[in-house]
Amino acid sequence: MKAIVTGDIGVGKSTAVRAAMRQLGWTAPAGFFTHWGGAGRGADVLYAETWTGARQPLARRIAAPAAPGGLPYGLDPDFPRFAVAALAEARSDRPVVIDELGVIELGAPDLAAAVAAAFRGPAPVLAVIQNRALNQWLGLVGPEAAEHLFRADLATRAALPAHVAALFRA
Repeated sequence: MKAIVTGDIGVGKSTAVRAAMRQLGWTAPAGFFTHWGGAGRGADVLYAETWTGARQPLARRIAAPAAPGGLPYGLDPDFPRFAVAALAEARSDRPVVIDELGVIELGAPDLAAAVAAAFRGPAPVLAVIQNRALNQWLGLVGPEAAEHLFRADLATRAALPAHVAALFRA
């Protein structure tokens, strides 16, 4: 089973996925989640952390974006290796949860290849992808990755964990 949860920043995608994980009893899947290291959104460093507790900077604030309208973050050079290793832990009996993939992560081609491999592999996969980056990620991993696509918004987020959990129990 493969599923993607998408939506705009701040609508509760990660909250819904974590609730679904609790319903499924998934405590230590392969993969990773992102966070601001206890600081607020927009902190100087964005981190990736495996579900078993290993942590690595994903991106760091830069002085000026490379392109007009670009993000004020640069990908940490060690993040792709870290993320690929976290995804390589997948086995058919261990699910993969990636929370989340956005615009910044698109700068890591090795990660895109590892995400695509996870979606083609035998393990269940649940990925959170920012709406603004969804089409680019689907272009990298293949449209078949969207076998089950859930859109999170203020109207759907309360029921979303039960729908996601039911899909993976089936």
